[in-house]
Amino acid sequence: MRELAEQHDGKDGRRQPDIQRGIHYDFSLLALLLIPVGVSINVAGYQLSSILKFPIFIDQIGSIFVSMIGGPWIGLVTGLMGNVFNGMLNPVAFPYALVAMTTGFVSGYLSRWKWYTNIIGTVGACIVISVSTAIVKALVTLAVFGGVTGAGSDLITAALLVAGTSLIKSVFSTSMFTAIASTAIDVAVSWIMLRKLPDRFLVKLNYGMPYVKAQEVTA
Repeated sequence: MRELAEQHDGKDGRRQPDIQRGIHYDFSLLALLLIPVGVSINVAGYQLSSILKFPIFIDQIGSIFVSMIGGPWIGLVTGLMGNVFNGMLNPVAFPYALVAMTTGFVSGYLSRWKWYTNIIGTVGACIVISVSTAIVKALVTLAVFGGVTGAGSDLITAALLVAGTSLIKSVFSTSMFTAIASTAIDVAVSWIMLRKLPDRFLVKLNYGMPYVKAQEVTA
């Protein structure tokens, strides 16, 4: 543990190891083993949201969680595979693989830039992910489904249309609202899961060192 502390806080003058950049480093064996874990979490969240008819889908917890410690490419693959499995049960999920991939990819880069290491950065990450995924989701909803998918969020779109808002503005507004709500839940749950991981596991991952808990490092 002393060696871990020295590497983390640099008390012996050594610099904390930087995150190694590139696809080759992202797809380590341990990182690859995170993918089925993330996919399982995504599928469980999607099915729960579908069964309970939630107006939002909490189906990207797995993508965000593994992207935090596995990087953008692991997050992207997790999002893609999760939607492939969901699409087997509900074909509507297939086109939204683009949204899931965007979520994992953007979240992974935010982790690389260490946004998740503090509350302010985490809130900022929620905003960035929400905006990026809302744009992709709205475009998919309009281009593939004409603005209506049969999900609970269509009630929001319908209310905006009744109020006189155009279809495009209604879909984008609904996408933004649902993206903010779902991303806040996804990131919060992922962050809690991340903080529960032991340091001995985190230090083995390319993106894990920034999340080593200070109170354990200095023990």
